[in-house]
Amino acid sequence: MKVVYWFGAVASLAVICGTNAANAADLSPIYDAPLYQDVPELQPVEIGTGWYLRGDAGYQFKSDLRSSFDVSTPLGTASAPDDELQLQGNAEFSVGFGYKFNEFLRADATFGYWKSDVDNADFSSGDLSVDTEAKAYELMANAYVDLGTYAGFTPYVGAGAGGVQVSYDLECRYGGDDCGSTFDSMSMKGGSDWRFAYSLMAGVSYDVSQNLKIDLGYRFTDVDSGNIGSLTGSDSDTDDTIAASGRDDGFKRHTIQAGLRYSLW
Repeated sequence: MKVVYWFGAVASLAVICGTNAANAADLSPIYDAPLYQDVPELQPVEIGTGWYLRGDAGYQFKSDLRSSFDVSTPLGTASAPDDELQLQGNAEFSVGFGYKFNEFLRADATFGYWKSDVDNADFSSGDLSVDTEAKAYELMANAYVDLGTYAGFTPYVGAGAGGVQVSYDLECRYGGDDCGSTFDSMSMKGGSDWRFAYSLMAGVSYDVSQNLKIDLGYRFTDVDSGNIGSLTGSDSDTDDTIAASGRDDGFKRHTIQAGLRYSLW
């Protein structure tokens, strides 16, 4: 009898173990899923992307300098326009920095310098003529649209606005001689003022490398009116006096320029 009970117990234990093993086989092991996930790699932030430096040299063509003068000499007085003055052709230099927003749009700020001789101003009221040299400092903000790159060449158009400080250095002659040797008391003051100006540009750049471009372009600049200056002189022996003051009506300049642009990324 005990043997029967023993075999019964063994059989029951075998059934229970088989059932538990089957149930355990149906369960997915808890370690199949990864205990961690890949952490995405941090991407460094590029500092300075889009910034560039530029330097340009150009030639400004001769342009008219419409002006008006009030003149007084021992032979009489006059107030008349002088349409014969011209700004002579001259070199121009500029530097600047800018930012390229995307493939088509960029902007920069430029600082430029030029000086130009001015033809003599001769006045019918007397044997008086004035020589002057104009000097200018330009501070401009510019925007450009690049029209696509083809075999390394990128044509563009642009426009700018800003201020130009124009200064005049005066010299005068009376009767063919320097005014300082004719009159024992002389005072000359050249005009110097900031004026509004705007410009229009067009050109093409070429990719020398990923960071360096050669730029060749044309620029038209329109500068507002301002003072040319004034002078007075007197001779104590003859009581002769001279006086002149002038103002220009603004001027327009046409410039061909070449330069380099270097990207800082």
